[in-house]
Amino acid sequence: MRTQSLLVTRQCNQACGFCESVDANGAPVPLVELERGIEEAHRAGVRTIVVLGGEPLLHPDLERIVALCAAGPSGRIEVVLETNGTLVTDELATRLAAAGVVAARVLVVTTSPERHLALVGRRTHPRQILRGLSALRGAGIRVTVTLPLANGLPPAAARILGLKHALPWLEHFLLVPALPGARSLAPEQALAPAALAEELDEAQLQAGRMDVSLELSADRPIAPCIVDVPRRARRLLATQLGTEHDTPNHACSACSTCALRFCCRLATDQLARAAGGVTPQPIADATAWLRPGKSPGSRLRVLGAAEVETFFHVDYEYGVEHPEPTSRIGLVYRCNQVCTFCELADMDTDLPSDKVRHALDEARARGSVRVILTGGEPTLSPDLLAHVAYAREVGFSRIELQTNAVLLDRPGLAASLVAAGLTHAQVSLHGPDATISDRLTAAPGTHRRTLAGIDALLGAGVQLIINHLIFVDNCHLLVDFVELVHARWGQHAAAFVVQFHSARNEFVAREEGLRHIARYRDYAGGLRAAVDRARGLGLRCHDLQDPTGIPSLCVLGGDESYLGPILAQTERPRAHAWETDWLTRVDACTRCDAAQACMGVPRHYLALHGDVEFAPIVRPSNDLPPTVLPGGR
Repeated sequence: MRTQSLLVTRQCNQACGFCESVDANGAPVPLVELERGIEEAHRAGVRTIVVLGGEPLLHPDLERIVALCAAGPSGRIEVVLETNGTLVTDELATRLAAAGVVAARVLVVTTSPERHLALVGRRTHPRQILRGLSALRGAGIRVTVTLPLANGLPPAAARILGLKHALPWLEHFLLVPALPGARSLAPEQALAPAALAEELDEAQLQAGRMDVSLELSADRPIAPCIVDVPRRARRLLATQLGTEHDTPNHACSACSTCALRFCCRLATDQLARAAGGVTPQPIADATAWLRPGKSPGSRLRVLGAAEVETFFHVDYEYGVEHPEPTSRIGLVYRCNQVCTFCELADMDTDLPSDKVRHALDEARARGSVRVILTGGEPTLSPDLLAHVAYAREVGFSRIELQTNAVLLDRPGLAASLVAAGLTHAQVSLHGPDATISDRLTAAPGTHRRTLAGIDALLGAGVQLIINHLIFVDNCHLLVDFVELVHARWGQHAAAFVVQFHSARNEFVAREEGLRHIARYRDYAGGLRAAVDRARGLGLRCHDLQDPTGIPSLCVLGGDESYLGPILAQTERPRAHAWETDWLTRVDACTRCDAAQACMGVPRHYLALHGDVEFAPIVRPSNDLPPTVLPGGR
C-alpha cells in the first residue's frame, strides 16, 4: 500500500443526508492515538496520507497532525486533505500548506444558497466553499472537487458547469455516488441504476465540454452488471474494470457467464454494496466495455486510422550512441490507458498480422538489426508472441517492446516473450505512486500493474529502459521516482536505465497545455537532483537527448555530465524527418556551439512558455566544460 487514510474526527459542520462518515456526538480522535497511526503508516512505507473526517478542520490539532504525517522517516510524505472547504481561509490554507498539505479534495453538494440550506443545513454557505477553494489554490495546494451523487442533489453536470464558470481554474472533479447497499444511508438516497447511468453520462459529456478531468471514486465501485453505463462514460469504471487477467471473477453467480469476468475486480462485498438487492445481470458482450472511448485530453494532432498506413513503420538511425540501424513497427493503435497527453489514445486500429510481417521483412531487408514493437499498447495484440518469434526468425538481434507493462503482470507472459526472442523493453511509468500515475494515464489501478509488469520483465532477464515523462503533476516528485525505482528494483540495477523525458505538448487550448507542460527551468534543479540521486544509488540514468526530450545543455547549465554523448552528434545529427515539423530554433541557437547536436525546441513549448530560458552554449576548444552565456532571450 502506498496510500493510507487517517480519520481524525467524525464531527462535521454540515448535515448532508447521504454522508456515511459523520457522528455529530463523536469526539475528535485523540492526538496520541493518531500519532500511533501515523508512525505505523510511516513504518509501512506509505507515500501519501489522506486526512479525512467528518470535517477534519474541526480537529483542534490538525496542523500538528499534518506536520507529523508529512515528516516521513525517509523523505517527505504527500498529505491530502478531504474537507468541505467552508472553514478554509487564506491564512489557514497557507499554514496547512506550510505544515505539509499538497492536495485537497473539497466536497461540493451545491452552489445554490437555497438548495444548500435545504440539503446541508444553515451552518455553512456556498460562498464559504468558493472562498475555501480559492484559498487552497492560492496557497499552492492542488485542488480536486468532490461531487456526491444522490437523489435530491443537483446533477453533477450542472455543478461542473457552475463551478467552472465561478472558478475557471478548476481542473479536476471526482464523482462519489451514494450506493444502495450503504448501511447508514436512507434507501431513497441512492440513485436508481438508470438514473445513475444518465448522471455519469451527462457528467462525462460536460467534463469534455469544459475541458476538465473527471474520475469515479475508487472506493465507491459501480457494477456494470447493475448499472448500464453509456459507452461515453465507461472509462470512469477503470477502477473496477481493468485489463484482462487469467483468473475469472466469482463475486456472484452471474460472474460464471459474464463476458467481463476476466476484467472485473469487484469483490463479493463490493458488489453487494453496489447492487443494494438488485440482481446482477451478466454482460453478454465485453467489446464495448473494453474499448470505452476517448482520451479526456484534446490535442492539435490525433492520428487517424488512415494515417496508420504511413505511420506504423518508421526506419531511422539513433545516432552515435546507438549505431545499429533501427526500425519501429506498430502492432495495434489502441491502449488500456487513456493518457490525457497521448495523440494515439483516441485510436482503435489493429494492424493485420500479414502487414506487420511484411514490415518486419522490409525493415530487415534495409539492414535494420534492431526492431521496436510499439503501438498503442502492443501487448493488446493477440499476435504479439508470434510477431516477436518472427522478428527473431528473420534475423533481428535486438527485439524491443515499447509498453506500459500493465498486461505483463500476467503469470508467465514475460517469460514466454523472452523465449520467443524478446531482448529489451521500454516501459512507461510516470509517477512514484498511483495517485499521480493513475491520474496522468486516466486508468486507475494500472500503476500497480505496471510495477508488477516491470518485476516480471526483469525477472525474465529483459533489459529495460524505464521511461518517465515530466509534467506539471509530477515534476516535483522526480527524486521520489528515483527512490521508488531503487527501492523496488535496485537489485536489478545492471539491467535497466532510467530515462527522463519532457512531454509532447500539442494541445488545442493554451490552458490545457499549461495544465500539463511544466516550464523547463522550473524543474531543472529537481531533474539534476534526481539524476544525482540515481547515480548515488548506483542506478544508470540515460542521457537527456531524446527527440522528445529536454534541450538539456540550455536548461541544465551546459553541464555535459548530465548529457552523455550529445555533443558527438554534431558530426552525426539525430533528427528524423518526421520530427522536424514540430521543432524549431530560437535566437540563442544561432550563437550556440551545440546547435548541430541539438534537435531544437518544440514549437508548441515556445507557444506556452516562450524562449526566455534558452541561452547559447560556448564550448572551449580545450577540454574545459562548456559554459552558458547569460542573456538568452
